[in-house]
Amino acid sequence: MRMLPYKYIVLLVNYFIVSLVVFSRVWFVSSCSAANLHVPEDFEYIMEAMEDAEFGDTIIIGPGVYKERLILKEGVNMVSSAEDGGNELQPGPGHKKVLTRTLRTIIDGSDIDEPGYLFSFPYDTPAPMRVDGFTFRNMPKYNSGVKLFIMEVRGCSPKVVNNIFYGNQSWGAILATGLGVGMGPAMEAVARPLIQNNVIYDNYGPGIANGANSAAVIKFNEIFQNTFPGSGNKDPEAPSIGMRSYARPVIINNDCYNCGASVGGLNFEDYKEDLVIRNNHFYNGRRAGIGLRIIDGTDTQIKVIIENNQISGNMKAGIMHAKVDDITFRYNSIYNNRKAGIILTNVDKAVITDNNVRGNLTAGVRLIDVPRVMMRGNYIYRNITAGIDVIGSVR
Repeated sequence: MRMLPYKYIVLLVNYFIVSLVVFSRVWFVSSCSAANLHVPEDFEYIMEAMEDAEFGDTIIIGPGVYKERLILKEGVNMVSSAEDGGNELQPGPGHKKVLTRTLRTIIDGSDIDEPGYLFSFPYDTPAPMRVDGFTFRNMPKYNSGVKLFIMEVRGCSPKVVNNIFYGNQSWGAILATGLGVGMGPAMEAVARPLIQNNVIYDNYGPGIANGANSAAVIKFNEIFQNTFPGSGNKDPEAPSIGMRSYARPVIINNDCYNCGASVGGLNFEDYKEDLVIRNNHFYNGRRAGIGLRIIDGTDTQIKVIIENNQISGNMKAGIMHAKVDDITFRYNSIYNNRKAGIILTNVDKAVITDNNVRGNLTAGVRLIDVPRVMMRGNYIYRNITAGIDVIGSVR
């Protein structure tokens, strides 16, 4: 076997040595530069710690009520203290148990008169960030009438985990979008936050709203009893999870109830990604469990996948869609809804397989002007008016 010339061996050895030194230096800087900043031990106020924090730092906040409006610094984490049993589970405001540290570490907006989000992330950045273990509560209704969420996630991709959001009289809980208030100006960055294991309730607007360029992963949240202003708790109509334009969140393993629609789409538009709704429990809503409203008169190429959900007890249909190009229902249990289990109108193609559709007060499945349908392996029974009700031509 031929040996490499000596000069090439020297060059290769030097290359590996330089690479190892550079890698070691980067690892050393990244691992040693990150610091923990403690509130209230080191800083009286959270914003004081935020001003001092650097990229990669974590602000650890002890129990208490903090009446501050916060803007997270790029690349910084904010976590409630786990000391003294902070990671033990306690009964929460709904069915879900929550962390002790979440209940005892509170960001309160009741005394903040100037309109604005209670908590915001930096715009248009891929930096890793995390907000973990807080109760965000009590934003007032502002005299200006502007509709403001408790938390704004705009053009960035943080982790929002283990929190409680409630008591916003201005609007809803979390906004994930590439657009701002009033749906502009547009941003190129896609918002890809992880919104996981939160409890969201009793706000005057949507629980989680997704604007254009939202590709949020929304999972294991409990969302209930959010109402539009003036509707009152007896007639809650705000969606648990809302979307508009070309938002495409992934919605999995959530528990949504006592709302308007569990998942509602307003002025929904074409986009390259499918909308995926999987393994959720949607029940006791004033509207459909899942409902999409498309821009009137618009031809769409919208594809939706709905699978392994339980959808029951809603005042209108379990699932209601119109003007969707391609929709797939599989392995869902859709029962005891006040109208049909599934209503599809002007849907170009529907695949309905292996669902259990029962006990709905009109038809199990109602198809209106749906030219292409494939149905297989469904159990459709004990629906009041019909198992399958077809209006218009089907092939």
